[in-house]
Amino acid sequence: MKKPLPVQGQQLSKEDFLNGRHDEMIIAAGLEGAMKRNTPEFRLGKRDEMIASSPPGDMIWVFGYGSLIWNPAFDYDEKRIGRLYGYHRRFCSWSTIGRGSPDAPGMMLALDNGGSCNGIVLGVKRERAVEELTSVFMREMTGETYFAKWGTVRTDAGTVKAITFVANHGSENYAGKQTLEDTARHIAQGCGHLGPCTDYLFNTTQHLEELGLHDPMLRKLCDLVEKNLS
Repeated sequence: MKKPLPVQGQQLSKEDFLNGRHDEMIIAAGLEGAMKRNTPEFRLGKRDEMIASSPPGDMIWVFGYGSLIWNPAFDYDEKRIGRLYGYHRRFCSWSTIGRGSPDAPGMMLALDNGGSCNGIVLGVKRERAVEELTSVFMREMTGETYFAKWGTVRTDAGTVKAITFVANHGSENYAGKQTLEDTARHIAQGCGHLGPCTDYLFNTTQHLEELGLHDPMLRKLCDLVEKNLS
């Protein structure tokens, strides 16, 4: 594996999402109007909807395909490698806060329609789901970038239904299909209050490859971004 560039930027913690610091940082950076943000009540309502509609069983699963792999920011009880069917991983969301700015947006991953995607599933015992999934929904449902849906993930220990965060095509942040060259250019330029967008790409690629999961698209983007930065 080719070693990525040195990691920079900030990783938010579980507590940052629980105590509202995540939102406070957006406001403090003067970016309150840079994106439509969901209210905390809306986010927690989605958490409750997903828990209420979860399949029977002792565990509720969350699928990780990007930063949830290397910074889950919640306490899970089990972790498995798996493949989600019906969606693929793609940089198709603009980042105007966090890893970019309104004037120089970065790009973030989302699950878009079709194909499949390798990643991990993180399981939380049902009795702890409300507590642990709070930070997940406060984070992933900050804006209108994603829909929360149930997805089918195959793992070596069996198939599970997992909460997945998929691209909302109606969101102002949905970028649609970009060439890899254009995507790399936006990733190379993007930098926000959480740090450079390159950090997000390199971290995701590195941690997937450490798990033995190879995404040729991500590796190609790493090479293109390094050329943009050189």
